[in-house]
Amino acid sequence: MNHRWMRLAVGSACRASLCLASAERSGRQGLVILCYHRVLPREQKTRYWMPDLVVTPEALRRHCLALRRFYDVLPLCEAFQALQTPRPRRRPFAAITFDDGYRDNLRYAAPILGETGIRATFFIIADLIGVERAPWYDQMACAVLECQRQKQESGRGAISRLVDDNGRNAPGDDHGLPARVVEHAKRLAPAKRQELLDELITGVDLDAGLSPDDHIMNWNELRELSDAGHEIGSHGRSHQILTQVDVDDGMLESEVRGSRCVLEDGLGRPVSTFCYPNGDASDREAEAVAKAGYTCAVTVDPGSNGPGVDPYRLRRRFVHEDRLAGPLGTASSTLLRLELSGLADRVFFRPRTGTEQP
Repeated sequence: MNHRWMRLAVGSACRASLCLASAERSGRQGLVILCYHRVLPREQKTRYWMPDLVVTPEALRRHCLALRRFYDVLPLCEAFQALQTPRPRRRPFAAITFDDGYRDNLRYAAPILGETGIRATFFIIADLIGVERAPWYDQMACAVLECQRQKQESGRGAISRLVDDNGRNAPGDDHGLPARVVEHAKRLAPAKRQELLDELITGVDLDAGLSPDDHIMNWNELRELSDAGHEIGSHGRSHQILTQVDVDDGMLESEVRGSRCVLEDGLGRPVSTFCYPNGDASDREAEAVAKAGYTCAVTVDPGSNGPGVDPYRLRRRFVHEDRLAGPLGTASSTLLRLELSGLADRVFFRPRTGTEQP
């Protein structure tokens, strides 16, 4: 609570002193991209294995109202193309993006976007469209939780082998274990990661820990979003971390170009934007995205984007609901503006590093 009072006091001082307005004026020629994942009611957020990836509908509504007031908000491809047009602007551009394509995006986010007149971009895991199977990291986290609950020895053994930290990470006594297991699994080669997942989910009832909102939207739901003016982009076919895949076996081509073909065939509309799974992209991955015909691609490196930015390494601002909340826990438009303007990085002395996300 003390940290929230401090952040809000700093933000209020920046607003009152016109430092915030000055920072926003300085960014008028730029584009800030917001990175969201899930939108769930408070009770479901607290149960999710990584609640930092979740915002509540109430927080999203406040964010959208603030964005509508201080930014020109467009879907990513439109915003990026407008950024390339050199002309004076009264306000900076902003784009709202949602990673993965969970059904809660349609249930909770889409109505709020409609109410506030904002069109967003949704990055979809192509091979999970309409499939009653959660992304691999949600399956893994759920399996870890069930192994803890059921005291299943085979699963606990796999977890212990993966997260061995001199006995300090005992599987039964750490509520943050699912997130740590997933983070370790991201460092494995795709085949090894699948082996671990298969071992963990053996004998585990995943349905007990997953809900329909934990699955990716189906084609009709995606078309509903597209018909409402929202943009559908690609998040790969299976959310493989592209820096780990082998070019020779065709997986990189499948994840990048193949996902675009799947989405375009299913939607009957062009797909122009790409989101690197976990934000990981070297020159090889950026080149593959460019060759596949995408207009631009996003990372999770923090910051805003100027007219000369590399189109295949666009920066985004990860939206952390709790960090942008006031002392009473409600979303603060001042703190959101402080974050998006980049002023928060300076006044809170944050290191200039990216944030890995699923």
